[in-house]
Amino acid sequence: MPRKKSQPSTEQRFYSISVVSRMLNTHPQTLRMYERLGLIKPRRNERGNRLYSEADIERVRRIQELTQGMGVNLAGVEVAFKLMARIEELESELERLHKGFWQAVQEQAEQLAAKLVAERWEEFIKQRSFPVQVWRRAPIAKRVKISVTPQNQEEKRS
Repeated sequence: MPRKKSQPSTEQRFYSISVVSRMLNTHPQTLRMYERLGLIKPRRNERGNRLYSEADIERVRRIQELTQGMGVNLAGVEVAFKLMARIEELESELERLHKGFWQAVQEQAEQLAAKLVAERWEEFIKQRSFPVQVWRRAPIAKRVKISVTPQNQEEKRS
């Protein structure tokens, strides 16, 4: 009979309440209380046993740090977690808006550069000098394809 292939290593590990309580040096009843208060949400297996993920264990460690290390009560822990979650939401929204803003600024700058080149192109040809430094700074100028035949070359061909 062929053997089943082993599961990929990306699969999450889950631990029973007794294992987690030993890992964190806390009583299982404390973990149950954290769940009852909504501070952690372990999964349940088909028999109803609690299964804690690495993220759950890390969250319990943060709870212990706040309560034991900083003297925050469990109501304060709940408020702190809500505030931290809101800060993460706002930071991601700010990052999204920041990217959108700079993209809009870049698009507007490129449009203005293209408009400037289009409006002043004849003037640049007549002067026979091109604003090289402006071209180096404006990325759109590299993408605008304009063919120029100097007036002297046209006269020689005729």
